[in-house]
Amino acid sequence: MIGFIAFGIFGIVFRSHLFAIKSVEIEGDKSLLGGSVLHFLEGLKGKSVFAIRPWEIERSLSRIPGIKTARVEKPSVHVVKIILEERKPLAVVKKGKSFTCFDEEGVTIPCWGDGAPLVEIKEREATQPLLEKRELLQEAISLAAVWRDTFDLPLQEIEVVHERLFILRLQNGIVIKCGGVLNLKSKVSLLKPYLREVKIRSIRVIGFDVQAGEDIVIITGESD
Repeated sequence: MIGFIAFGIFGIVFRSHLFAIKSVEIEGDKSLLGGSVLHFLEGLKGKSVFAIRPWEIERSLSRIPGIKTARVEKPSVHVVKIILEERKPLAVVKKGKSFTCFDEEGVTIPCWGDGAPLVEIKEREATQPLLEKRELLQEAISLAAVWRDTFDLPLQEIEVVHERLFILRLQNGIVIKCGGVLNLKSKVSLLKPYLREVKIRSIRVIGFDVQAGEDIVIITGESD
């Protein structure tokens, strides 16, 4: 009897207009959702706020290209809020007149964004398209993400020489030769002071090689 009564109360709560959703708020780029998804979200209005399953909506929205994460909140019994985090392009690979853009996780996304310049990734003497070398490409993308999050100077391009040599070119002309993400991370504390203020009057500094042991090498000529 108690269970029957509880079930009845539960059903009344689900059907009651006292808990009906009156507003669906979307925070983020709505254009990524498309008409059918927007129509579905609008269809949540009138349903009981207790009847929707946030995790199912979040999982479905996260599958849409261009969306990194989706979070569903219920700030009140009448409002459902959906917060979208868009994937933003970080790097670009050019092939002829075509462009392929990637976010920091290596996901292919449209080449749109907030206008920030993208890091171009290219390969020296490629015998196979770089887009088909996923491990090399992902390492270069990860290098671009580490540089963005660690250093103040903007990165212009990454040249992939081979799996143990990547050449990073900054917008100010300085080049950094490194063996990959782990190599660059291990030399952050050494490299930062040099990039901040290099005071060498007798030679012209072209760049730095962070591959050598526990030190860094100053590059003084283009041939190096």
